[in-house]
Amino acid sequence: MIRIAAFSVLIGFAMPVTAVDPATPVPSKLKLFRDWIVTCDNGGGCEAASLSSEDGTLQDAGLFIQRAADGTVAVKVADMTGKAQSASVRIDGRAVATVPLPQQAEGWLRGAPATALVAAMSHGRRAAILTPDAKPVSLAGASAAFRYMDERQKRAGTTSALVAKGAARYRGRPPVLPVVRIVTPPPGAAPSIPNGAIADMRRRLDCRNSLGSPVSAESYRLDRRSTLVLMSCGAGAYNYLVKPLIWRDGRLAPARFDFAFPFAGEARPGGAVTLVNSEWSPTGRLSSWGKGRGLGDCGDRQSFGWDGTRFRLLEAASMTECRGAIDTLHVWRTRPVGMAAR
Repeated sequence: MIRIAAFSVLIGFAMPVTAVDPATPVPSKLKLFRDWIVTCDNGGGCEAASLSSEDGTLQDAGLFIQRAADGTVAVKVADMTGKAQSASVRIDGRAVATVPLPQQAEGWLRGAPATALVAAMSHGRRAAILTPDAKPVSLAGASAAFRYMDERQKRAGTTSALVAKGAARYRGRPPVLPVVRIVTPPPGAAPSIPNGAIADMRRRLDCRNSLGSPVSAESYRLDRRSTLVLMSCGAGAYNYLVKPLIWRDGRLAPARFDFAFPFAGEARPGGAVTLVNSEWSPTGRLSSWGKGRGLGDCGDRQSFGWDGTRFRLLEAASMTECRGAIDTLHVWRTRPVGMAAR
């Protein structure tokens, strides 16, 4: 099986009753059940995605299941060809649900229709998405993935379970998301960073840009004293690498992070973080999207916010199987709270 262990080192977790210390993010693991992959994040929400039955190949159509901590179910239906206006989902030859595909050939089922579809999938043997051509979706492992959700959300043996149903009433309480206070960037252009400081840091971090890869150092204001510098540090066919730096009080240094997925297996505690296909938002969000391959069906997504001294992981999602998944699965979430720049 094609996996991208080089892109993410995920640490296991047990669902807490109270908020995890936001200073030490602990992203969840992804669990593979044959042709389905699933995880439940630190907020008690669970997600599962269908995969291609063959290693490295894409699905013509796929399904993505979400079950929130409060038990509500949603199903995303996707046509990978991007041509269909609507799709019908059939389980063992019976039409169970129909959904319009208004944007990017994706549509959502929510509430009772979504729950009914998941129930049919958990007991079904064959599934297909009609767009109108029939595109098969493997159900191998689907029931096990839904049962895993029941166990992680402590719904097994209750009337609210998806698969592991029982007579008991669900009395659980979802975990509390950690609150992270982040700075709202001040208006105005970032200060000019001396070329010599950037050149020196490029040498120190061994950022040798290969022939044809861009050489840049974009800067953005973080607060009244600190400036973010995204310094290019190489590129591949589908991944553009940067080293995030902080310019403060006339000095340039690698930015500090409370957690970041190591790129290409390079885990160096205390060293400079590598971000991939990174973008900065004026709202104060720094993102990274490290693709496991050019098709973009696997890899790690991260979103960070600046707290005045370091970048804090606000949200993370991952897909460790390069088998045509619709989307990445959430492995860490927080509740960001903005504060004025100082």
